Amino acid sequence: MRLMMPKKMMVVACSMFTALAVQAQQPSPLPPNYVRVSAPYAQRIVVAEMEKHSNQIQKIGLHAVPLGETDNVIIASNLPVKIGKKSSAADLSILAAGKAHALRDEKGHFYDLSLPIADRQGNTIDGGFLVMEVPFTNASSEEAALKIGGVIRDELQKQIPSKDALYR
Repeated sequence: MRLMMPKKMMVVACSMFTALAVQAQQPSPLPPNYVRVSAPYAQRIVVAEMEKHSNQIQKIGLHAVPLGETDNVIIASNLPVKIGKKSSAADLSILAAGKAHALRDEKGHFYDLSLPIADRQGNTIDGGFLVMEVPFTNASSEEAALKIGGVIRDELQKQIPSKDALYR
């Protein structure tokens, strides 16, 4: 048995389907403190590093100024909802200092790390810095936490051939 649909109903159904398809292709609006970022290579290497060091760290994120943007944002993270979030004023002040930083977070029971990062040749990746959380159970001091973070940063840095490669 074949169902027949009146021509007018078919036109209406096709129009509705087309409208839904176009709407589905439109990116959803972002919160004001986010920008749209696509850095697939950065995401792959950050997630792989998180998996490799999941017994030492509980969070990792890579900040940089994406191609064509002016704001420093999270371009890769083990927490995908963070990707595209603009770097905080506190993060930017640590970045401006240009050196590794550890902050003891008593409430969260971890060391909050920020470490500058470049590509494997030492070239800038435009405001590049790596953030990590090292639980107190894995480090007895800021220095011990920074040692863990430094190893992870160095491993990641060796995998970055250039700034542009992060976005491919």
